[in-house]
Amino acid sequence: MNITAVILTLKEGVNVSELGAILKHEQEMVAQWRAEGIIHDMYLRQGRNGAVIMFKELDETAVQALIETLPLYPYFKPAEFLGLLKND
Repeated sequence: MNITAVILTLKEGVNVSELGAILKHEQEMVAQWRAEGIIHDMYLRQGRNGAVIMFKELDETAVQALIETLPLYPYFKPAEFLGLLKND
């Protein structure tokens, strides 16, 4: 299985607790992606200043296009992408 991991980090000075409605919409979008089966897994960063989302069977270009639709996208630093292979 091919996995594209994206590492998202909030920009300095952004307080996610002040972005209630935007955060709710973000969570709904991620839930929809989970329901569609395109997310393999997701982890919040320990400081709750970002996340790591693992997409299955999508290349970096497709993942970038999805990430850019997230409501919190303008609040993130440039995303980091890792192409991974699942070793079963």
